[in-house]
Amino acid sequence: MTLHGFIPVLTHRFPLDALLTPYVERYAPAALISAAELRAAPGAPLPALPLMIDSGGYQALDAHATVMDTGPFAALHVPGAAPLTPLDVYDLQRSARAAVCFTLDFPAPSTANSDERARRLHLGERNALWALSQIRPGTLYASVQPGQDLTRILAARPDGIALGGLAPHSADRDRLRHEIRTVRAQLPAGLPLHVFGLGHPDSIHVALTAGANTVDSSSPQRMAANGRAWTGEVIPDAAPHERLRLAVTNLLTALHADVPLALHPAWRPLTPGRSA
Repeated sequence: MTLHGFIPVLTHRFPLDALLTPYVERYAPAALISAAELRAAPGAPLPALPLMIDSGGYQALDAHATVMDTGPFAALHVPGAAPLTPLDVYDLQRSARAAVCFTLDFPAPSTANSDERARRLHLGERNALWALSQIRPGTLYASVQPGQDLTRILAARPDGIALGGLAPHSADRDRLRHEIRTVRAQLPAGLPLHVFGLGHPDSIHVALTAGANTVDSSSPQRMAANGRAWTGEVIPDAAPHERLRLAVTNLLTALHADVPLALHPAWRPLTPGRSA
């Protein structure tokens, strides 16, 4: 399956996500749900559109998370939760009938030293190679980090590449452009590239023009929960129905980020002090 553009992230934890889901089903090409969300809410209803199921590896950014080398692959341990292995991720993706799946990698927090960063890259690559050697539960993207050598992963013939680690730098559009172009230059022609965690319309625009096929974020809901729309509308102490309207506005703005936000016909500047 080949997708393009913005992919909204949905969870089972927040009422606004449930209210927004019918609009996601109507307007978005797909939705992304984390394997960690599926694990936390077994049997919960899934949106009626193609699903991208990520691995939940973002939890490795937790300051108390540890990455354990178990031999054939590596597992993620977050305090209070059972270890998450590539096999767990595989089973969750298969049970959800995912259209697109992602391998379990281990992004490092900013406090990690160079040895720990290198260890996590190595173990994430091992997980990708293990997953790519199995019968694939769906289209399977290998999850990678900026600066990672992709030679061995590409030799295993993934169905796509998913680039993480850029969300903390989303306001640095030059950096986004550089990192995405660097990865795109290594890929065979036509191999899809997904970028995790970019939701600002201008970040989406930069990513897509730099060579990404898809990006994902829950930003439409997060902005709306704070009473804000990307187009500049601000509603102090927004009521639930107002938050939903803002979330739909944000969703549609993100889905149509093929032009810079400043050129959007409804755009006006947000109040000072908002992060990018």
